[in-house]
Amino acid sequence: MALLEDKLQIPRPGLAVLRRGRVSELIEAAVSRRVTLITGPAGGGKTVAAAQWAASRPPNKPAAWLTLDASDAESGRFWRYVTEALARAGALGDQRPLPPQEPGTAAQWLAAALRPRGAQTVLVIDDVHLLAGSQALSGLDELVRHAAGGLRLVLIGRFAPGLALAKLRVAGELADIGAGELACTDEEIAAYLGMAGNRVDQAWLETVRRQTCGWMAGIRLAVLGGGAGEAAAQAIIADYLEDEVLSRLPARVRQFLLRTSSTEIVSADLAHELTGERAAAAQLDQLSRENGLVQAVHPDVGEYRYHPMLREVLIAALRRELPDEVPRLQRLVASWHAGRGEVAEAVRAAAAVGDWELALRIVREAGPGAMLSGTGPAVERAVSGCPADMLASDAGVAIALAAARLWQGDADGALPHLEYAESGVQQVPAAERGPMSIWIAALRVLLDDCDAAATEPELLTRQWALASRAHEDARGGPGHRALGVLWLALGFAALREFDGHQARTALLHAGSQLSAGGMLSLRERARSWEAVASAIYGDMAAAARLEASVSDGPHGRDPELIPVLALAGALVSLARDEVDTAGTLLDQADLAAMMPRPAGEPGIAVLSGLLRTRLAIADGNLAGARGLVRWLAEITGGPHAGGAGAVVAVTDAEVSLAAGDRDRARATLANLAGTAAHTRPEATIGQARLLIAEEDDKDALKLIDPLLSDPAAGCSINDRISALLTAVIAHRRLGQVTEAAELLEEALSLAEPEDACGPFLASGSPMRSALTVLITPTSRCAPFASRILDRFDGRLPRPAGTQQGTALTDSELAVLRFLPSHMTNQEIAESLFLSINTIKTHLSSVYRKLGVVNRRQAIAQARRLDLL
Repeated sequence: MALLEDKLQIPRPGLAVLRRGRVSELIEAAVSRRVTLITGPAGGGKTVAAAQWAASRPPNKPAAWLTLDASDAESGRFWRYVTEALARAGALGDQRPLPPQEPGTAAQWLAAALRPRGAQTVLVIDDVHLLAGSQALSGLDELVRHAAGGLRLVLIGRFAPGLALAKLRVAGELADIGAGELACTDEEIAAYLGMAGNRVDQAWLETVRRQTCGWMAGIRLAVLGGGAGEAAAQAIIADYLEDEVLSRLPARVRQFLLRTSSTEIVSADLAHELTGERAAAAQLDQLSRENGLVQAVHPDVGEYRYHPMLREVLIAALRRELPDEVPRLQRLVASWHAGRGEVAEAVRAAAAVGDWELALRIVREAGPGAMLSGTGPAVERAVSGCPADMLASDAGVAIALAAARLWQGDADGALPHLEYAESGVQQVPAAERGPMSIWIAALRVLLDDCDAAATEPELLTRQWALASRAHEDARGGPGHRALGVLWLALGFAALREFDGHQARTALLHAGSQLSAGGMLSLRERARSWEAVASAIYGDMAAAARLEASVSDGPHGRDPELIPVLALAGALVSLARDEVDTAGTLLDQADLAAMMPRPAGEPGIAVLSGLLRTRLAIADGNLAGARGLVRWLAEITGGPHAGGAGAVVAVTDAEVSLAAGDRDRARATLANLAGTAAHTRPEATIGQARLLIAEEDDKDALKLIDPLLSDPAAGCSINDRISALLTAVIAHRRLGQVTEAAELLEEALSLAEPEDACGPFLASGSPMRSALTVLITPTSRCAPFASRILDRFDGRLPRPAGTQQGTALTDSELAVLRFLPSHMTNQEIAESLFLSINTIKTHLSSVYRKLGVVNRRQAIAQARRLDLL
């Protein structure tokens, strides 16, 4: 038999190919194992990558190469070629004996003829899948088992042909390089496009990646068809796939692929419905193992995906060859997806054959809840071709489309759909009318939240009453889902008004109803905002617990929740005087908050801006704080625009008082007169602080007394602490020490469980003095008061000219290091064998050099300077 020379040569491509060092490195690492299996679809780059690797080997370590064709399945022919390939690589010494002709003995003979274990020989066999089912394959198994340890086999094919490799895999002697490793990375795609003279902008790169999934032949075909027009490009792709993939399949398998190509994910049960084949599961499994363009997505549940290019060709062939079956197949696909809750896929399948009744029924049955997610835009696009009169006549569909528009932040686009629903709700059956009415109420609240100034005064009161009544009798999934979204909308509305108490109540109810309705993603959104509401209210422990629970859960890395969770964390950190952490979290919230958010959801920018204003005040940056409140006033619309505007106005007055500008503070607070915000606790506290600044302490106490004595005043924990601290300062200025001490202890008792040092520190030096004078060592609040004083002292500025570790003498440092022990001066003197007067002299010098006046401040400053 004459041997064909080209089958024994390392292939040399006839056109420029991309050198992929990544894949060469994978192969080089793999050949340390006895067998390396390189499998992938036709055109996956298997042969080119292996040839590049083999050609790069040093001359003293050549790789033996054999390219198979169909005739090589004959045992005698196969072993003649294998022997010749190994002989050319020097694996058989100087002689080239012919293998015996008896079937079954050639492999054993060749295994014995190979050089001893110390010399490594690599044999590459390309297109090994052609040996499937042949006698040559069993002989190759023999060679793998009995060859000397120096033989390394690299087997390249579209699939593993049935070799007994399980034992090698368990022993770690088998290396697998599959379609995933062969797929081009983004960098390799960009390099190939550039090499072919194509543009390499991000949009084109993403298009090629999406179409090809990194399939090398697909990238080449995309380049060839890039300038040929869409029809010509599709023809190029179709011709290649027909020649290299589909024409090699039995007719029955080809028909199977055509009928199952109507959906992106093909499951075994759906394939059975579409084809009627009982062995559909086995057929899909075989295709996934033998064709790299059919991939197992979830093999444990029998789900598979066809490569996008293959699927496009199959769909075109289906419509061309089996046009009468297309409507039936599409309806089956639509019903199957709908049963799995995959609304967009189901609607697309129905719309593809113009079955609008089925499409709209799927949307109606899925309900608005399915639209409050990334599903909404896809469903809207799918029904865009539906006749307008059909859309307008279906209240359930109108509600769903209104929800989709609102969730994408398009209040104007949602309004017509919501008006259709409101006008048509009376025509639906009575059993459906209840949940539908709640949905309409929820979406109306979200819609009106987009323009607080246009909200009907009694709307929220009516909807709150509706939610409260329904909360006692929510039945079934649809009822729970509708009510959960209504509570969510009411929680958002309360947050926009900075009503922490109502917001956390509504959001707590939202979480329970959404959980009962199976809307777990939306439930986590409600819990994230509940954490924010709890922090605004002053329940920092609950806020931190909720934030941690959501962050650690399955939705904790949802990009839409990250800014909300960061905002909750920043609120807690600021209340606890962890200013650096608060700043970092605000940066995180601001970066992630740039993405569009659902209509009606509270604005992250406003909450973040208010927190940054407080950070600026704490840092003494009053000019920065002034700029922030000016910007916040612009985006909130001022004190007449609702709760956010009122809180901004009060913060503006606080900045003015900190700067000593009482006239501006007075004018700002006067703007609240005549608005609903005038009676807010924040406004009352701000006015009382202005009176104290004007030395009108008695009127300040009269103004603030209702907040302290009336449980119905609507104070949050934060408001009450602020009111108490304001009253403490006023009573002290009036010389009413007993009253001041009692109120201060109450404030400390409220703040300690939350570790809320922030309000005390924000009250400045008057509060530091009050804590020092009014809280005795025997007070139950003394430990918490001491921690707050430590934080006051920790804010002392670094003394000018102080050099770390050099300003104090050794004796002064020795005395300083005794101070945290709380030993008396006499005890320190005895420990250092010094007189009490010497200790006092050293302490006086330490205080002067550190710029402090007492022991507590000296400890704080020394720690700041790393002297302790």
